[in-house]
Amino acid sequence: MPAPPAIALLLVLASPRQTLSAVAPTPDPARGVVLDRIAAVVGDDIILESEVEKFTAVRYLPPRPGESDRAYRDRILDELVMDALRERELRKTGSLEPNAAEVDARLKALAARVEPERGTPFDEVLKRAGITRGEAAGFVRRGLMLETYTRERLSPTVHVTDAEIKAFYDGPFRDEARGKGLETLPPLTEVTDEVRELLRERKLNEAITRWTDELRQATRILIYRR
Repeated sequence: MPAPPAIALLLVLASPRQTLSAVAPTPDPARGVVLDRIAAVVGDDIILESEVEKFTAVRYLPPRPGESDRAYRDRILDELVMDALRERELRKTGSLEPNAAEVDARLKALAARVEPERGTPFDEVLKRAGITRGEAAGFVRRGLMLETYTRERLSPTVHVTDAEIKAFYDGPFRDEARGKGLETLPPLTEVTDEVRELLRERKLNEAITRWTDELRQATRILIYRR
């Protein structure tokens, strides 16, 4: 049974990743000061409402056509829940520091996407959200770290057979090419490597989804919808 709503109003510490043991005592009722709220509990980890708001403000995920602010915020929260699940697994194996150049490249790509969406310089977007550029880089660094860990963990389990390549070429690959206006495809012998990599990537994404779903099923998760 979900914890009572009062739990989500606790005074909390301000580090990026909190655990339940790090939650401070309830503030003096006479003062009634709330510094933050709990958006979700993932095992022993908590996701703060302020964290959700920052990722939402910086438009960390590309918005979908016609997506409401509420739907976008919920998608951000779900992404943070998935990240927390994967980070719990990463902590069991140690640390993984992503390449600094790739972090910088992804931060620049984020800025290049957000600026036309918001019609304002990226640094101004960060300033309005109360986020430093270093903090934004931290968001990107953590995301890249978890993405790399997940792919490295699951990639060895993904195998593509010649029969699967042939079936994919004759089915989805051909259909998608036609959808792009390409009626004539080169022979499979000329695009085997391309088809193999495309199919392998899709199978890897399916494996990541299954693994994440398994982590969800095995972890106590509470989400506070607002």
